[in-house]
Amino acid sequence: MTQTLPVPFYILCGSLGAGKTTLLMRLLEFWNSQGHKVGVLMNEAGEVSIDGPRAGTIALAWSITQLVQDYQSTLIVLECSGMADPAEVVDAVTDAYVSRIAKLERILALLHPVPLPDSGMAELVTRNAIRYADDLILNKRDLYIPGHWEQFRDTIIRHNPYGRLWETNHARVDIPALLSAPSTRSIPTNVVFGKPGAAGAGREAPVPRHPMVTTVRLSKPLDRSRFEAWRQALPDGLERAKGFFRFAQEPELQEFQFFPPRTSTIAPVMFLDEPDHVVVLIGRGFDQELCRKSLLACLADSSR
Repeated sequence: MTQTLPVPFYILCGSLGAGKTTLLMRLLEFWNSQGHKVGVLMNEAGEVSIDGPRAGTIALAWSITQLVQDYQSTLIVLECSGMADPAEVVDAVTDAYVSRIAKLERILALLHPVPLPDSGMAELVTRNAIRYADDLILNKRDLYIPGHWEQFRDTIIRHNPYGRLWETNHARVDIPALLSAPSTRSIPTNVVFGKPGAAGAGREAPVPRHPMVTTVRLSKPLDRSRFEAWRQALPDGLERAKGFFRFAQEPELQEFQFFPPRTSTIAPVMFLDEPDHVVVLIGRGFDQELCRKSLLACLADSSR
């Protein structure tokens, strides 16, 4: 298969002992049969850390670059350990430089019905795996009595009413269906990516191709006063935002960073190789299209 940049990037995450490695083997078997040259990354806890602007992306960017350039990988999958936070990986792979060579394609969370941690890092990692997932694969169904299984499933849906739901044993899932954007409701799911779908019980809401990440490309410099008003009005559901751009009549390249609850910075930055002018929005539970349109309204030129 011919390599095309950016290559698809998949994240496989979930709880300890849920069967992620078994699912990874099934994925690799399928991808290899399709002619892909798959690059595999393993991320242990703390290996990717987002402690400040652009911090922590270097190791991931280096690994991806090696796989793409040195090994000619046509697809990359990263398996997070049970204690590695997928939110940090999403932040790193959507970096302006990393996204030139790898494109976040799908987040798969494999889970099994054990009590969710109620405190500490284990709670954060498990809940982020559930919240960020495009596909929630509930494994080991055969080991649990019906009542406990339904309670477990309802808990997962409550934390993420947007992802497709799969119920499996031994990580046996229809891989082609798992990796395809569904166009029908022929499989258990509570969302249809790319078109309006049911968001929870009977409610209709438009859902983008990847529910967690919206990338807004900026074709022109921004009007500073409009952008300042835009960032002051950022919605509560936005969990992270970042980007590079210029303001009209100002020569410096600007770096924008936003972290909840309401911390944001704009500062001049200089690179030898200038990144694309984009703003990346990460989160759920807010009107992503409205946020995107209002950002584009900040372009200094009135034409869109």
